Amino acid sequence: MNKRLRLKTDLVILPLIVLTSTLAFLDKNGMAYAAVYGMRKDTHLVGQQYSWLGSIFYFGYLFAEFPVLWLLTKVPIGKYIAVCLFPWGGVLCCMAACHNFAGLATVRFILGVLEAGILPCLMIVNSIWYTREEQPLRTALWYNTFAGIFGGILSYAIGKMSAPLATWKYIFLIYGAVTMGFGILLFFALPDSPSKAWFFNAEEKKAAVIRAAKNQTGVKTQQKWKLSQVLEALADPKYYCVAIFVIAQSITNAGITNFNPLIIAGYGFSAPKTTLMATPQAAVALVAQVICTAITFYIPNIRCLLWTLSCLPALAGAVMIHTLDIEAHRSASLAGVYLMGFYNVPWVLMLSLQSSNTAGMTKKSFVSVSIAVFYAVGNIIGPQFFRTDQAPHYPLGIGAMLCCFAIMAATGIVYWVLIVAENKRRDAAYGKPGENAVVTGLEIDEQDRTDRQNKEFRYVC
Repeated sequence: MNKRLRLKTDLVILPLIVLTSTLAFLDKNGMAYAAVYGMRKDTHLVGQQYSWLGSIFYFGYLFAEFPVLWLLTKVPIGKYIAVCLFPWGGVLCCMAACHNFAGLATVRFILGVLEAGILPCLMIVNSIWYTREEQPLRTALWYNTFAGIFGGILSYAIGKMSAPLATWKYIFLIYGAVTMGFGILLFFALPDSPSKAWFFNAEEKKAAVIRAAKNQTGVKTQQKWKLSQVLEALADPKYYCVAIFVIAQSITNAGITNFNPLIIAGYGFSAPKTTLMATPQAAVALVAQVICTAITFYIPNIRCLLWTLSCLPALAGAVMIHTLDIEAHRSASLAGVYLMGFYNVPWVLMLSLQSSNTAGMTKKSFVSVSIAVFYAVGNIIGPQFFRTDQAPHYPLGIGAMLCCFAIMAATGIVYWVLIVAENKRRDAAYGKPGENAVVTGLEIDEQDRTDRQNKEFRYVC
């Protein structure tokens, strides 16, 4: 029964959340490829205005996170994601109508507002449909880099079109139209919880709830909002360790999302070839995160170790770009760009740890939204390190990414220490946890208790 439930979930839920996340990244990455095809010139961007477009998106994102925190405990989560996607695609199409910085900035802000709930929602979806052991690999698949792989290929294909409008406008029009269509499909296809899954029969619905209950992190998504759970999260040192990690990782994300094609263009490639040359970095990220998360399925409590180790290739890549002379060592420097693709691996592992280690609906919502807030802060700061007068090599921006990779590695170690210490404290205070995790999980879900309130709960690392 367990294998059948997992297979059905993988065949329906996983493709839906993978496509949701991929479209989100395509829509964001589209601006970088549009810049390669002349958007900056056509819209008369000067100075740091392109960098500010990268930041302004996350001002909207940050603005919307606080109402999202309340909404996540009140609305059907599947419907909420779909309702965000449809207007988001429509607004993205409006990017093609913009002809100056003010118009672009306004549209980017609105896009940030509409995307704000997606990451917290997908983290909650991950926690209610999959067991703790299954979550890392599924996180790697839905928080994927398909957009980086296919974004370059699609932009290259769009660049070959013979059409009356500027090439960069078609990037937004095509991506936006696809996002709108998928939003309609998602409204009807994505269930709000396992107990409402249209692809399960009555017996399978009950079994799916029991299967997820073993996590002891809750299955119901609509619960009473509890301030005490927010205060509990704020009193946890792990919360601040994750906050530092997320800000550091998001600074690197901002550099790669907004400037990677522009950095590669600085190696002397044409616009069409630049879009293709950006693809291998995303492929490195995808392969690395799938392999690392697959390992966690067979070796328990190895996520923090892989979190730390996976930062090192990205750090090495940043050092190579920062120190090598591009004229004399172009191939080696370009290899450094591709090694930075490892930046996504520790992020995926961290997200899976939050899904596995947080219980209580308000607490899960608060922690998920907090991650999105810190993500926004890092992505607001990140583009400002990439100075227009330092294009196309951006030494300050690459140096900032180098420092952030080191911080990311350090936080992985700190998180591991905190988890091990807390589990030892719990074993000493309450003894080893009992065997019947399912019964405990069902009680926890009914009472909406947190991980800290559950004496049987042990954190994974």
